Amino acid sequence: MSLRGDAVIAIWQDLVPEAKEDFREWHNRQHVPERLSIPGFLRARRLVAVQGGPEFYTLYELDQIDTAASNGYLNRLNAPTEWTRRIMPKFRNMARSACSVVFSMGLGDGGFMMTVRVSGVPGLVDILPLLMQDPGIVSVHWCATDNRASGIETKEKTFRSSADLMPEYVAMIEGTSPEHIQDAVTRLRLRDADIAIYRLEHCASTDDVETGPEPRGAGLEHARG
Repeated sequence: MSLRGDAVIAIWQDLVPEAKEDFREWHNRQHVPERLSIPGFLRARRLVAVQGGPEFYTLYELDQIDTAASNGYLNRLNAPTEWTRRIMPKFRNMARSACSVVFSMGLGDGGFMMTVRVSGVPGLVDILPLLMQDPGIVSVHWCATDNRASGIETKEKTFRSSADLMPEYVAMIEGTSPEHIQDAVTRLRLRDADIAIYRLEHCASTDDVETGPEPRGAGLEHARG
């Protein structure tokens, strides 16, 4: 499907090997719920690389680009938790862009996603919609970095080992398998682009934050008979 809002925050990073499981627990249990509690944050997805890198990719979908510079978001960034302070120095090769969505179209969410980071406006901006005709492709998105929202200095940034890279444009192609995505992207004939394919690892939305991890259904007593 199309992205849920008119903006995204796209984040790529590697981690030192010993921090990966702690990162996943922090991301699942604290960081994503914290972000989705901020007004304007709609959905979060974490993906792990199956081809290329960095190893992890996180996509936050926002109602509008101003959310990425809002007081609600900046207050969180400037008051990192102890767990966040412990995790951030373990990040490596981090890239981060707050982007406006130029266009987004699709039939649903794919289990796999290719990200393409580029500078300048290449020909793929015209080709991307055509990929929706290819087998196994379910969504395509094209986003442009907002330098104002991306470049704000925050307390969280001071805990990272190096400055974040900031791609100018981000394309995303979602599909049912890495092979389908790879077949589609050969048509783009890209040069000087950072390309990786990711598998979905975790997804949460504002609905999940509002309801919490409470069980639904008939209840455990009913299930036990």
